[in-house]
Amino acid sequence: MLSQLSLLVRLVMLIDHIPLPPEPPRRRRGKPRTYSDRLILKALVIMIVRRLYTPYALLEFLKQDDPVVQHLRHLLQEAGGFPTRRTWERRLAALTPTAAFV
Repeated sequence: MLSQLSLLVRLVMLIDHIPLPPEPPRRRRGKPRTYSDRLILKALVIMIVRRLYTPYALLEFLKQDDPVVQHLRHLLQEAGGFPTRRTWERRLAALTPTAAFV
């Protein structure tokens, strides 16, 4: 992969070590979440550091062929796939009022 990881990649990898509150025991109504809050938090960190203001800008940034961006794209994959633009919009909007850890 990369012989020396960039600072942004290391920062995103550190999010895996942050203790997050457990999922609530009762399931909410509707479809269960496919992507974890940890994944959304990783995307939020990338957006803050790179000054990307919309999920569309995040997805356009992740389309680059740079090795660092390719590694970030790999870190943002979960459950065998990558979230769509609409998923990013919905989850980032819902993350702000509910996340006490941000």
